[in-house]
Amino acid sequence: MKKLKYLFSALFLMSLIAVSCDILDEEIVSGVTVDAHYSTPEGFQDAVNASYALLRQYYGTEQGGNLSVMGTDIITNGGHGGFHYMNNYDAEMNSESSPFWHLWNNFYQAINTTNAAINRADALEDLTQEEKDLKIAEVRFLRAHYYFILVEHFGAVHLTLDETIGVETDAERTPVDVIYAAIEDDLQFAIDHLPATQSQFGRATQPAAMHLLSQVLLTRGYTDFAESDDFARAATLADDVINNFNHRLLDDFADVFDHDNERHDEVIWAVQYTEDPILNAPGNQSHMHYRPWYETFNDGLDRALEPGYGRPWIRFRPTPFGLENFRPLDQDARYEKTFQDTWHFNTTSGIPDGAAVGDTAIYITDEFLTQADVNEIEGRLPGVNLFTWNADNADDDWYFPINMFPNLKKVDDFKRPSVNEPMGSRDYIVYRLAETYLFAAEALLQDGRPGDAVNYINAVRQRAAHPGQEDQMLVNAGDIDIDFILDERGRELYGEQKRWMDLKRTGKLVERVRLHNTASAAGNIQDHHMLRPIPANQRSRTASDYPQNPGY
Repeated sequence: MKKLKYLFSALFLMSLIAVSCDILDEEIVSGVTVDAHYSTPEGFQDAVNASYALLRQYYGTEQGGNLSVMGTDIITNGGHGGFHYMNNYDAEMNSESSPFWHLWNNFYQAINTTNAAINRADALEDLTQEEKDLKIAEVRFLRAHYYFILVEHFGAVHLTLDETIGVETDAERTPVDVIYAAIEDDLQFAIDHLPATQSQFGRATQPAAMHLLSQVLLTRGYTDFAESDDFARAATLADDVINNFNHRLLDDFADVFDHDNERHDEVIWAVQYTEDPILNAPGNQSHMHYRPWYETFNDGLDRALEPGYGRPWIRFRPTPFGLENFRPLDQDARYEKTFQDTWHFNTTSGIPDGAAVGDTAIYITDEFLTQADVNEIEGRLPGVNLFTWNADNADDDWYFPINMFPNLKKVDDFKRPSVNEPMGSRDYIVYRLAETYLFAAEALLQDGRPGDAVNYINAVRQRAAHPGQEDQMLVNAGDIDIDFILDERGRELYGEQKRWMDLKRTGKLVERVRLHNTASAAGNIQDHHMLRPIPANQRSRTASDYPQNPGY
């Protein structure tokens, strides 16, 4: 089989993940050759562990966010950063743009690592077949995950299931349906051989593989190569994860993102980070990306480690629709549990006259405000800087500055050694049970069973309710269509690196960006943006022709 030229077998150029007593951590392995090391059970385990390493280059990184949340209906660009073209869909978004090569290069390296582990397992004589199958199931789950994200972003890509040894310059674009079949085969093997739980948190499990296969089948169900039972199978798999394992929805939505309790029953699979700086690179940096430039919008504010303050990079900002989508706020508690909209003076340095430490310094309201309202509030709260995200105020200059917006609390990280330290230690939740409920609902809706779908949606919505508002959060089967489900996913999964692929899957990307993103994004996005450009590096380094996606 032909292979990509830049996929190398030098796996020890990257950090290898080793397993401590109960969590995946990283360990640098050197002074050994790949061939000699992989011939031992310990080396095989290192290859399995290394298959997880490059997940950290996608989850919790700026480039991962550029690819997964930027340029959607609910998230646009903040004022800082050099990747605004990922939101604006302009000429700068092209085959030489670094986010695409970053994803391509890292995930193909990861795929080659999984291929090496799988291909070399048969030569190991000191492990039983059952022991080998368990580890192979882990890496086949990971290989399916890497390929699924690649195929959704780029369409037909090179499919290789064998390890690349040395430099090879031949590559070809494998049809998307063939890649999907390989992904399904990997995940079915994983489901058949993975345990329900693992002693080391962060390892692949049977419910994680079932959750991903549910997503894969659901996604294929929208395509022109769909199989007749894709939606039904996706619903069955999701229901199985919900009802036949030890995962459950936590009682309180806010508890899902408790930085002091990251291993709980709602987490199906998470990418691991650690407080040890030696083992944590590049760290979960999402705590910076969704944070506004709060300290420049009022005096008396300093960066601090406490939740809500932190180091701002101002990369990803909610669209007005992204916030309006959470209404009614007196019923749905997810707005106040997802966003911080108030900052308090935390230093006496430069503090405005009449204000004291602890008073309100910045307040972002959801209310429509007249000038009289502004005067009254500012008179009552000395020194406050007032904003609103109410869409009816959109024509007012002060309404919603590009660098000041509600902060995403889900990603707060107060365990870093200093306020400007970028490497956060918060685990990145990739799959959680609330999403499984929403997969089940979407699959049932598309399978023509909205009456069954509504029960899964209501389970998520009732958990999201303010106390006493549970009945008001209930919806009926007639209320549900694909736009409602996308709205619900926007409320539940905001900022969790899901949105671009949600809109791509359902064919709603162009429509919803035109409706809800900035004027430049709405004016520029075209149908060909449903796929990303094939990176120029890939095309120039391939001996044979490697066709570009249309429109680029």
